[in-house]
Amino acid sequence: MASLLTELFEGIFVTLISIFAPIFLVLTLIIIYKVKRYQNSQYSQQTRHSYFKVVQDTGLFGEYLCVAEIESKFFQPLILTNLYLPHPSKKDRTTEIDVILINQSGVHVIESKNYSGWIFGRARDQYWTQTLPRRKKHRFFNPIKQNELHLKAIEQVLGVDRTHLHSWIVFSNRSTLKQIESAEVPVLNRQQWIKELITYQDFIFDLDEQVRLYEILHSFTQVDTTVTLKHIEDIKSTIKQ
Repeated sequence: MASLLTELFEGIFVTLISIFAPIFLVLTLIIIYKVKRYQNSQYSQQTRHSYFKVVQDTGLFGEYLCVAEIESKFFQPLILTNLYLPHPSKKDRTTEIDVILINQSGVHVIESKNYSGWIFGRARDQYWTQTLPRRKKHRFFNPIKQNELHLKAIEQVLGVDRTHLHSWIVFSNRSTLKQIESAEVPVLNRQQWIKELITYQDFIFDLDEQVRLYEILHSFTQVDTTVTLKHIEDIKSTIKQ
């Protein structure tokens, strides 16, 4: 009887191994591929964040996915991430920009909102609303106004014509943009946004000018920890007010 039970358990064990080993192997290969892809991205090289830190942080992961979309659609794109530019109106403060793409059609400034749920908002509102299951709601600052501040900061630093700057508000593919009123600034989920972005065919900057603008802005990605910490404290103090 004992030998029969042993044979039965051995048979079950072998069967489980034969079923789950290939699945485990496939999952391992997928993870390795994703980690390698991340490590080769400009987002990884500029932020120096580990892959596992990024995937556990909703905001960082949204920024990375925007960069990954750009890298999949453009050849050797000029991308900048997590820039800390001088605040256009408040002395000794900075404003943080998620992602910038510089190409022949201009400077594309991307504000990533990696939110799920239903999104409601109008361009003139101070705050927008995210509605989650069970009617749970979360208010957040109008991303159009937020990115407008970013555009002003870039305009001051680069001295370029405002018409050469393009504002994009990019939400997660898991979101549903229910009632968004924005005539001038595109507010899209990530999948829609990349399709719109590749349609921009205007020729504004030649390659030399693109590189020049990139080099100017790149210095604002190389900030030390004290700058980032002060930026966070400034945001907290503003919220308390």
